[in-house]
Amino acid sequence: MKQTQFEQQHAPLWEAIDAILQNRSDHPAALPALYRRLCQCQALAAQRGYSPALGDYLQAQASACHLRLYGAAAERPRALLRWMLRDLPRRVRAEWRLLLLATLAVFGVALALGLLVWQQPHWAYSFIPPEQLEKYRQMYRPGRITLGRGQEGDVQMFGHYIWNNVTICFRTFAGGVFGGLPSLLSLAFNGMHMGVIAGWLSKDPLTRTQFWSFVVTHSSFEMTGLVLAGLSGMRLGLGLIAPGRLSRRHALFAASRAMFPVIVGAALLTVLAAFVEAFWSASPAVPAAVKYAVGGACWAAVFAFFLLAGRDRGAPHADR
Repeated sequence: MKQTQFEQQHAPLWEAIDAILQNRSDHPAALPALYRRLCQCQALAAQRGYSPALGDYLQAQASACHLRLYGAAAERPRALLRWMLRDLPRRVRAEWRLLLLATLAVFGVALALGLLVWQQPHWAYSFIPPEQLEKYRQMYRPGRITLGRGQEGDVQMFGHYIWNNVTICFRTFAGGVFGGLPSLLSLAFNGMHMGVIAGWLSKDPLTRTQFWSFVVTHSSFEMTGLVLAGLSGMRLGLGLIAPGRLSRRHALFAASRAMFPVIVGAALLTVLAAFVEAFWSASPAVPAAVKYAVGGACWAAVFAFFLLAGRDRGAPHADR
């Protein structure tokens, strides 16, 4: 068959595909069947040695069809938003038992040791060396928290906080591969450190306001990211030690897919915490009362997000 006859025979097919790709067709659902016919045309054109111009046209049209059917670039931002606004809170609620365990490991230990140090300050020396406790006391004395905080200092501290927070979260998450226990221990260790320091500095009237006004805002994101990292690590570890009917390799793969939105959310919260810590928490221009108010609003927003987000009616029930 000559090329002219070939083009006349298949011109209606190509026009129908162009209409769908340009959103001018009333039957967009027909694209898969038309795409298969287009691939046949492309194979015939190559086999019969038709002109390169025709081959390039068919290749471009086939690529556009493939992109529309299997991964349009316009869908990628929507997929990211779906992960963050729907899949993340659902997956966290679905893992409520591990979430409760991780929360107790951090905040339960922190509260218990914080109250202990508040009542008996000498117990702080059993957990943290005296020179380090004195360093924290000097750091949060009035007027000292502003050291190193200019415009250039804020940027440098932002990088420092990202490195520090990401390192802690990564260790907490990665340790979960060894049965989940290292993740739990990492959470408990951070809770211990946080509780002892908070109790120690709260006992001193000179450092109490400085400390709590500094940590109240960014801790809502930082501690939530740490808990999510620990939750993800424990889920991976449980997939290895209790794979059920799956092989350990397949159980680990399934757990990693399920936890992907959670660990991405933990990373974003960690970066957000570092930004707030560097540019808001350390700012001497913001009164303590304002920091308390904003911090309370941030904690309330975090709780509301994980409790209420992703509960649209038409979605599958992943919170069970």
